[in-house]
Amino acid sequence: MRVRAVDSNHDWTFGLGRQDYKIDERAVGQNIKTRLLSFYGDCFFDAGDGIDWFNLLGYGTQELLLMSIKQTILATENVVGINNVDLDVDERSRSFRVKYDVQTIYSRSYQENVVI
Repeated sequence: MRVRAVDSNHDWTFGLGRQDYKIDERAVGQNIKTRLLSFYGDCFFDAGDGIDWFNLLGYGTQELLLMSIKQTILATENVVGINNVDLDVDERSRSFRVKYDVQTIYSRSYQENVVI
């Protein structure tokens, strides 16, 4: 698997030749991150893709949010299983971190985190 790399602003990178691409496990990780940052109904060619952030970010919805995150990760190409997913909420900065450990076709354990 090969995907174009994105920078810290989530824009495609250009001008670095092969370094502008991620392959194998890192490509899967970038696809997971991109999918987790997507909003439900925001993709014009797949309106059912993404996470319903507006309705799932609220009091008492953490289990539904966690389930939606797990479904999104499992539906990512080349992910074959989930070892662990944790949510760390930071009320002061009004953000949270999704930490995940997944099995891919390239490895038994790939760990990453996404700040939302």
